[in-house]
Amino acid sequence: MTLIELIWTITPAVILILIAFPSFKLLYLMDEVDDSSMSVLAEGSLKGGPKSYILNKREDTCYTFLIGQKNKVKLVKVWNRFENNLIHYPQCSMFHTLVRAKNRIGPHNEDVISVLIGSLLGDSYASNRSGEGTRFCYRQSEKHIYYLFWLYDFFHSRGYCSNLKPRKYTRKIRNECKLYYGYEFNTFTFRSFNWIHKMFYKKGRKYINKEIEQYLTPLALAIWIMDDGGWANPGVRIATNSFTIEEVNLLVSILEKKFKLNCTIQYLKNIDKYSIYILGSSISTLKDIILPYLHPSMYHKLNIKKNLDIN
Repeated sequence: MTLIELIWTITPAVILILIAFPSFKLLYLMDEVDDSSMSVLAEGSLKGGPKSYILNKREDTCYTFLIGQKNKVKLVKVWNRFENNLIHYPQCSMFHTLVRAKNRIGPHNEDVISVLIGSLLGDSYASNRSGEGTRFCYRQSEKHIYYLFWLYDFFHSRGYCSNLKPRKYTRKIRNECKLYYGYEFNTFTFRSFNWIHKMFYKKGRKYINKEIEQYLTPLALAIWIMDDGGWANPGVRIATNSFTIEEVNLLVSILEKKFKLNCTIQYLKNIDKYSIYILGSSISTLKDIILPYLHPSMYHKLNIKKNLDIN
C-alpha cells in the first residue's frame, strides 16, 4: 500500500472520530436530568397497554391532564421536601426497573423516605455513585434474617430494588477467629436520593444534620430502634456510637421535642462513645408511637414477648 493510499484510508476515520467526540458530549447533556425538589408520577392506559410517565415540577400544585381522547390521567403531587407536603401516589413496582439509574428521579412517598432516614440512623449506609446517584446498602446478621427480608420486600414491592433475593455473606471480625453470617441487599441508584446522602455524610463520615428533625417520622423512629435499639430494663437504649456528643445531644432534643420522650445520654467508657437511653417512664409512649410499625421479630426491643409464627 502506497503512502497516498494509506492517507486516503485513514483520513476519513480520523475525521469521523473528531466529529464523534463533541456529539457524545451533546448527547449526554441532552440526557441530563435536573435534580428537582419534587417528582410527579402519572399512570394511565394508552394503546399498547398501561404506561407510566414521570414529570418534574418545581411548583407545589396538582395537575390533571388528558392523554389521547378518552384516557384521563391525574398527576398527584408527592412529598415536596421543601414544603413538607404529602399526597400518596399510585405505586408502580415495575417503573424503576425500566429506566437508567441516573434517570431514576422518583417519586418518593413518605414511607420510603422514612425507612431510608431511620435505617441511616441505624445500620444501613448510603453509597454515592459519581455521575449516577445514591443507593442504600442493607446488611443484617443471620439472627435478624426476618427483619432483613421484610426490608427487602418493602423496597421490592415499591420498585426500589431488583427481584434478586438478599445474598448471604460471611464476615470475620479483626482479631477474632469467629465467623459471622448474615444477609445483604442494595437498592437501585437514584439521583433524587443525593440530597439524603448530602444530609447524612460529610467528608465520608456519617453525621447528624439538624434538618433531620422534619424527616424523623414514627416509622423512621421504629426503623432506627429496630436497627440500633435494645431493651435495657426498664428502658430502651439506642446505640449512637458513631456520632459525636454534640450530635447525640441534637438527637435527644429531637426525641424530647417531637415525640415527648424522656431521654438521657449514657457514656460508654469501654469504647469512649455515647448512647441514648429512653427512660422507663416513656416506654408506654414509645410503644404507642412505634409498635404499629415494628416487625414481629423485633418486638423484644420493647420487651414484648409473644409466641409468633414468622414466615
